[in-house]
Amino acid sequence: MWTATEATGAAADPYLYSAALALGGYAAARAGEDVTQTGGAHTAILLGFTLLPAPLMAAALVVQSRYRLDARFKPPRWEPPR
Repeated sequence: MWTATEATGAAADPYLYSAALALGGYAAARAGEDVTQTGGAHTAILLGFTLLPAPLMAAALVVQSRYRLDARFKPPRWEPPR
């Protein structure tokens, strides 16, 4: 369950982060070019690294908290050899 939730977050996060950068007005540059970022772009970078992962992790915790392996899985009882 953890692996599936982590993979989903890893797949969705770049799209959400790029959307945040686009909304903030981030300007991309090529090698050798200098670009001055706006205040909105700086804010988008900051929020994208701090606040954006928080709801994704909270959603992952909600999904994982509902999954109980121990309630469904009963390991076989060990008996000593006779």
